[in-house]
Amino acid sequence: MLDFLEVEETVGRFWHRWASGAASYPDHPEAAVSLESLRPMLGVFFRAGGGEAGVEVAAIARRGSAHRLSLRQRLGLDEEALDQARRDEENLLLPPRLALFPEAALNRDLYLWLTAYLAEARPLRYPEDPLQADLARLREARRTARAALARFPGLMDRYVRLCGELLAIRPQRRRLPPREADLEAAVRAELGAPDPEEAWALAMQRAIREPDFPLEEFRAPRGYRPPLPVPLWGQAVTLGTRDGAREESVDDDEELASAAASPDDDHGKRKADRREQDQADRDDPLMLNNMEKMLSWAEMVNLNRHVEDEDEEEARQAADQMDEIVLSSNRKKAASRLKLDLDLAPDEVAGGRLKGRHLYPEWNHRKQAYLPDHCVVLSDVQSEEGEAWEPDEATRRRIRRVRREFEALRPRREILRGQLDGSELDMDAVIRSRCDLAATGEASDRLYLASRTQARDLAVSILVDVSLSTEAWLQDRRVLDVAKEALLVLGHGLAGCGDDYAIHSFTSQRRHKVWVNTLKDFDEPMGERVSRRISALKPGSYTRMGPAIRHLTRQLSERPNRHRLLLMLTDGKPNDNDYYEGRYGIEDTRKAVLEARRQEVRVFGVTIDREAGQYIPHLFGRGGYAIVQRPEHLSQALPGIYRQIIAT
Repeated sequence: MLDFLEVEETVGRFWHRWASGAASYPDHPEAAVSLESLRPMLGVFFRAGGGEAGVEVAAIARRGSAHRLSLRQRLGLDEEALDQARRDEENLLLPPRLALFPEAALNRDLYLWLTAYLAEARPLRYPEDPLQADLARLREARRTARAALARFPGLMDRYVRLCGELLAIRPQRRRLPPREADLEAAVRAELGAPDPEEAWALAMQRAIREPDFPLEEFRAPRGYRPPLPVPLWGQAVTLGTRDGAREESVDDDEELASAAASPDDDHGKRKADRREQDQADRDDPLMLNNMEKMLSWAEMVNLNRHVEDEDEEEARQAADQMDEIVLSSNRKKAASRLKLDLDLAPDEVAGGRLKGRHLYPEWNHRKQAYLPDHCVVLSDVQSEEGEAWEPDEATRRRIRRVRREFEALRPRREILRGQLDGSELDMDAVIRSRCDLAATGEASDRLYLASRTQARDLAVSILVDVSLSTEAWLQDRRVLDVAKEALLVLGHGLAGCGDDYAIHSFTSQRRHKVWVNTLKDFDEPMGERVSRRISALKPGSYTRMGPAIRHLTRQLSERPNRHRLLLMLTDGKPNDNDYYEGRYGIEDTRKAVLEARRQEVRVFGVTIDREAGQYIPHLFGRGGYAIVQRPEHLSQALPGIYRQIIAT
């Protein structure tokens, strides 16, 4: 009630609500459909439509649009932020929520249509003239829609209905400048409205529908604005790569220390850029005359800004108000850190060959070529000094129970019939021999039973991810503690079933330092020393999977066993503190898995990442992975997973 006493704030709040509430498109929260509920299905649908397997389905934050605003909108907005689907080399980016239509089924169909559409979309270079560029985009949208319908004819009825529903809610601006009004008429005709009558609008319609129609005769007049975006048509773009990869940076330990504690961002991928700021590291104070200068969050300003005294909530509110987030290096320690999902061009691969004992190549999927001697693996025996973790009584009971389940997988003794020698007679063979002797005068002397243990002849190398993300907590337990319990379960379980096995951990800090440490070697018993090494594990740095897989593949390929298995336990996707992220890291890891299979080493991935369905099938292939939805049940799930592996 006291708020009404602050007249200026009350009036300002109501004014902002009225002026900024005039959205171009309606919102129906009762019919909203979330991307999260459809993400797995859309990923499969995208790949079925010809989309690349390494592209991940992700959410995208709203982006500012330069279309002409209505009078009411101009009173409260500089530009309107809209949901705009797009695809690049790394991601299929869809709105996190769709509530455009009053029926949930229509919003769900819109997700399906955008997925099919973007699977056919292709990045193009557009003319510099704004009007020509808009006509070229509309021409490409028409081509893409036709290609999507040709691939999925069953979407025709849904697309026609979506066009009709969108046409009904698309605002009709009666006071648009002539060329903008003509282009709007052509857009509406593409959605199913009657063909325009004006000569310029008809010419624009021809330019959209005829691929060879020249665009040079169209010129954008002064003050031209593009049309209001059509939610049915996304865009394919090329991120390219950013020059100057992050080969070296300062305060890596500080950066690592905050990574696990930062909250997740739920707004989708935000528009972002990296720039070097020459004023960011200045030590002199900044003085502003607030009567003459105004700083806006909507714009990046190259200033010496204080970063030590902003709390997290203020920083997050500021990020929410920015249309584009600019990243730059700064030597000063920030008081608040945010973990945001940014739509950035990936770094270019940097650096040449390295020197070291264990050198491995890396696969550059952008160039479809190997980078020779690009990564160094540092291998050592895991120290027994580290964290003082001890399994509690409940964990010990689980270990004993799961060990008994593993013991049931021990190869059993099989009876061999018709042997030359054995511990007892094979009565069936004796009777058959006597009958043959009476009938033909000849008999077999293979009359004995022999027993022997079935030999699986399997070597298993367990590789566990101990990156910094394992510092995170799940309910009342750390991810790393869950992994330690799983290692103890696997160690004692495999000892019980008699297979040869070794245990390794890995983490990384760029390509120069990929640590692969041995917790148990093949010829070492599962004793107290191994248990102490497992207990001493502590969170490391990053997750450069490719070199770690290649290193253990080389070791396994030298084993005399007939069958060889690399079993990886991880909690996330491959990444590192340089260009090794996103699709680049996924493709290099996938290549390492394929290399292992060519050397007759099977690679099987077990993950507790609930989002792994987006990328792990591409990493390990069909039948090559298991996703444990509840990480606290990882230990109990391992016997079933191992039984599945050895059965195939």
